[in-house]
Amino acid sequence: MIPLSLPEPSNSKPRHFTWLWLAICILSAVLFAEKALSLSAAWRETSAARAREPVAVSVGPVRIRLPENLIASQQQRRLSRSGNARFGSLRLALHWPDLSAMEEYASVPEGSAILVDLESNPGRESLRARLEPFYRRLARGGEQPGPDGLKILTLSARAAPATDLIAHDPSIQGGFITRCRKETPAGTAVCHRAIGITPGLELRYRFDQTLLPDWRRLDAALYARARTFLVNQ
Repeated sequence: MIPLSLPEPSNSKPRHFTWLWLAICILSAVLFAEKALSLSAAWRETSAARAREPVAVSVGPVRIRLPENLIASQQQRRLSRSGNARFGSLRLALHWPDLSAMEEYASVPEGSAILVDLESNPGRESLRARLEPFYRRLARGGEQPGPDGLKILTLSARAAPATDLIAHDPSIQGGFITRCRKETPAGTAVCHRAIGITPGLELRYRFDQTLLPDWRRLDAALYARARTFLVNQ
């Protein structure tokens, strides 16, 4: 019988294999995380590009086409992708002064958000129509000069701060008019303005009262932007 002999010891230490295994696991995790981040960034970029693509919807009888990411409501966004969605009112969120989508900004400077409603609302009485018979009678102190040629009517009660006012352009019949209100003492004053875009479509927008001195540019820019949405006009 041939005598058997045991192999010589390798002098290897078991914990070396443990550290090697941990290093492999860590390296695999790092590579997996990098791949996941790369795929996530590509997905976000693709989603952002898709959101900028135009969608076609109807607001009342008017057909419009606009970038999807301007639409503020996620539900209305989903519906708009069908190509035949119809709304009575479509809410948009725009950034001033470039009128791009609000979601494209990581942080939004105070007062730069413009909320827009495109509405089909035939027959609604305008703010201008209520100026003479109604608001002038409620105003206290008469008309006061406002920013850039506007006139101000204060509607707040005599003992209250001026948290409710009408600002209008007296130089043009049917010109600019807005109502600015501060709902709570801690809140900000918000102005409301309505413009007819085309028969059957009205643009109603809300803006921070701090933008009132820039009313000419604001009004013209929003009107022009809304006109670009019209299909076959």
